Amino acid sequence: MTAVAAAAERAGVTPGMALADARALCPALAVAPADPDGDAAALGRLALWCGRYSPWTAVDTPTADAPDGIVLDITGCAHLFGGEAAMLGDIAGRLADFGLTARLAAAPTPGAAWAVARHGVGTRAIVPDDALAETLAPLPLAALRLGTSVVEAMSRVGLKRVGDLLGKPAAPLAARFGPRLVTRLDQALGRQAETVHGLAPPPRHEARRVFAEPIVLRADVERTVAELADGLAARLADAGVGARRLDLRLYRVDGRVRETTVRTSALCREAAHMVRLFRERLDAEVEELDAGFGFDLAVLGALAVEPAIACQDGLGIADADRAGGHPDEVARLLDRFGNRFGFDRVVRYVPRESTVPERAVRAVPVLDAARPQDWPAHLRALQGGRQIGRPLLLVLPPDPVTTLAEVPDGPPMLFEWRRRTHRVARADGPERLAPEWWRPWAGTGSRTTRDYFRVEDTEGHRFWLYREGLYDRPGDSPRWFLHGVYG
Repeated sequence: MTAVAAAAERAGVTPGMALADARALCPALAVAPADPDGDAAALGRLALWCGRYSPWTAVDTPTADAPDGIVLDITGCAHLFGGEAAMLGDIAGRLADFGLTARLAAAPTPGAAWAVARHGVGTRAIVPDDALAETLAPLPLAALRLGTSVVEAMSRVGLKRVGDLLGKPAAPLAARFGPRLVTRLDQALGRQAETVHGLAPPPRHEARRVFAEPIVLRADVERTVAELADGLAARLADAGVGARRLDLRLYRVDGRVRETTVRTSALCREAAHMVRLFRERLDAEVEELDAGFGFDLAVLGALAVEPAIACQDGLGIADADRAGGHPDEVARLLDRFGNRFGFDRVVRYVPRESTVPERAVRAVPVLDAARPQDWPAHLRALQGGRQIGRPLLLVLPPDPVTTLAEVPDGPPMLFEWRRRTHRVARADGPERLAPEWWRPWAGTGSRTTRDYFRVEDTEGHRFWLYREGLYDRPGDSPRWFLHGVYG
């Protein structure tokens, strides 16, 4: 037997008992297969729900692989619920509404709370700061989160209660039973710090709304998000920071939590932009907004924040016209694309040190390229300090063309591209680009010198052509390619 209900326990059935013995004590016993994975997943969801009481919540697995509880660090949180007694009462009442029974304890240390919750008297207890040792003393040694083998070894020498260890020198205990015993005892008594590692980092700034009556309608959720966004934006502005990741949690009355996260490529602290991102994210999600019996709590938090440098706005319409519109419009558009399609699918180009045009840039996710790039400086560095015009539209891979030139090393007089003949009216060049001999070229290009020409045909269209190979170099077979088109 892995676990038993209260009625079976009253009949004498205990965990660990063989099924035949259990049926002998209780012939009407109902049995169901154990589901450790399902239990662990349910406990994880319940730990996430406990985030309504503290940002530091975690599944507690102190002595075995199977999780058996939840630990909360309520430092600075209890007064928000009327004190520790009121908080425990609220937790117990809500768990009872879920059909769950629980043993609750609040103590100055996680170790003491674990011990009292599992081995104390009653189903709800609060341990005062000045009664820590007195409360732990009558509890069995298993309350120190020790393994079964250690507890049995200590029992054989007459150590059965936590009080038997109080006042004993630490060195002999550690030498005989291992250092973990001393560590667990010090943690329970507060002599050694212990940290609760939460399921997720707590938000740096947040806004929350508790509902007197649960909400179920999509319109009510959107209205709540707008109100929370106004409050969060004000907090971010007061702190002089902007958010790059926003998290919306909707707590259902049945204990489930719906979490929606949006990210931004630029710092965000505008309520309208937050509302737009969450609305589009909710629209894009395949799963419908299942409110169950309603949401009774909503929390909007900023999980990743950075200092925001304020910029002077324009003084009128003329200033906005000269600036080319709002400078944040492109960033807002990228945020909408990223949250709808995934930021790994929204990329922008950044400079890369390479003289080969198709290798001079690389695509990176928009979140990794938030800083503006100095493209003119990049081109000058690649072109020996000069600023030679490059087309905005590259043809990749370059298209082969048929040309007719007046002299072998000169620009073409005409060329045929995609079954259309273009007669050259003007030409500029060549710009010679040598191969990058230090790079491996397998599958990425050739090791042949290129001579680039900017040409304009009689119809005014401008193209970027290059000749691969030199006529006076033995072994080269010069060929012409069209690599770009000027707008």
